[in-house]
Amino acid sequence: MNKTNIEIFIHPTCSTCHTLIRLLKQWNYLDIVKIIDTSRDPYTAMERGVRSVPSIFINGELVFAGIVDFKRLKAMLDGEYSSSVFEGDLRELEERFFRGVLDSVATALWLYVNEDCNALLKDREFTMAITNISIYNNREELYDELRRYLSDVNTCREAIRSREERFFAVITKNFTREIYWLYNRFLSWNDISKLYNKEVIAHWMIVRSALGRVGLRVYPISNEKFKEKVEKVYSYMSQAFDEYMRQVIDEQAGIFNDLEYVEVIDNTMKNIKVP
Repeated sequence: MNKTNIEIFIHPTCSTCHTLIRLLKQWNYLDIVKIIDTSRDPYTAMERGVRSVPSIFINGELVFAGIVDFKRLKAMLDGEYSSSVFEGDLRELEERFFRGVLDSVATALWLYVNEDCNALLKDREFTMAITNISIYNNREELYDELRRYLSDVNTCREAIRSREERFFAVITKNFTREIYWLYNRFLSWNDISKLYNKEVIAHWMIVRSALGRVGLRVYPISNEKFKEKVEKVYSYMSQAFDEYMRQVIDEQAGIFNDLEYVEVIDNTMKNIKVP
């Protein structure tokens, strides 16, 4: 493939992006793809509809977002991939959708708070990318089936509630990661709970799921349904925060101690056009 046909949007702190860059180098494709660092070129990412990283565009089409099938990606880059028919059932499609949503704290928080699957499913390209169905011949049929199913409000709510623990885990780990970025050291929940009460977490949950006012749905803390969600998240954080902090410190150290990866990130600055 020509290098202009492969664009990969990453973020330096993303562990999946780190794995992808290492694999691209191993496959000898690193020099022929265009890497865009969303932390340094955010508006290009916004223009292209990037919501999860890594996002991989091949010939201008968003093929993978967040969740990447590395085996199939390599086959596509090698020119050896033959499109096939997805033979899984609706339950597998549902699980793929939620796995993709849960890969990003923004989409996870937004869906957990708002319980509106259809708002995300309206974005056909993004839905196909996070479910990895864009690579199949019957992707349009699969997309239509999934959207019809999860657009039902009750079905959507039940699907979210059945995965509530996974939502809490994603939300808590990402909150922990942001705390680590801010303070750059280990802090226990005992430390954090003195600084971040339930009202602060409630505010974080709302604004972290939106981009400015795009996607922003306002809930007063007096709203009983929203208050219950905040309390559940806060309770989970109080129990899991310290362990996630240890995981985050190990994760971030592993990423930024990889000097070859850091060099790739630094080189992306050359791709940003300055007027």
